[in-house]
Amino acid sequence: MQLYRIIQNWLGRILGALAGGLAAGPLGIALWLGIVLGFLAGYGVDVWARVTQVVGLVWSRCGLGFDQRVFIGTTAMTMGYVAKHDGRVSEAEISAARRVLNELPLDELGRKRAITVFNRGKDPGAPLRWILLMLRAVGRRRPEELARFLDFQLRVAAADGLPDAGREKLLRWVWRHVGVSGVDLDARLDGMRRGKLNRTVRPTIDHAYKLLGVSRNASSEQVRKAYRRAISKSHPDRMVGNGHSEQEIEEASEKTRQIRAAYEAIREVRGS
Repeated sequence: MQLYRIIQNWLGRILGALAGGLAAGPLGIALWLGIVLGFLAGYGVDVWARVTQVVGLVWSRCGLGFDQRVFIGTTAMTMGYVAKHDGRVSEAEISAARRVLNELPLDELGRKRAITVFNRGKDPGAPLRWILLMLRAVGRRRPEELARFLDFQLRVAAADGLPDAGREKLLRWVWRHVGVSGVDLDARLDGMRRGKLNRTVRPTIDHAYKLLGVSRNASSEQVRKAYRRAISKSHPDRMVGNGHSEQEIEEASEKTRQIRAAYEAIREVRGS
């Protein structure tokens, strides 16, 4: 198994270096330069091959768009990586991951694929850094999905109790690679330590301000007014009896929950 992983992770680089060395003469470049260029090209192929196992072909026939593949694939792989961080995956962590998968927009085939990606995340050679950077890019367009992703990871990390120092360090690494301040993680962990872990998805601090439509420099009064204005626009009570569908009312309810969570997150960080 170890030999297989080495071959899987290095085959493209080795073949690339050999090809670069053989092509150096005909191309009229130094042998060492051909080997280096071939190695780098092979490295790119290796990374691409592993990334497609998370956000690419693995989701064929699942009816998912690119952003959904990135979000769901990164969610599943990171959960596997977080769960296996201490060398074993507990029943509580598996149960927490299953609950997360049940909340994702997946059919039976999609859930099977997600479990496959979760298991790939348990491999120490999983391309987690690259996948997280992809999620970071997608998160700029869909901040609410990024907030859900962070909530899911913390739920798995806390399945057996408060995260230990090693797992907390891993979580900070994840937060940093998706472009979220550690202040957000500190607030969530502090709530857990005080026994106030809220299963409602909490937005990141940066995206909390975005949801309310104000900047970080806004005064407390400006934040309060923005919150009331946002709640007034999205509250589902305004939609009842006006011909809106149940799905539209549920979407408005979810939007309202996100706005409330955003306001609470900002107040907690500001201490007000």
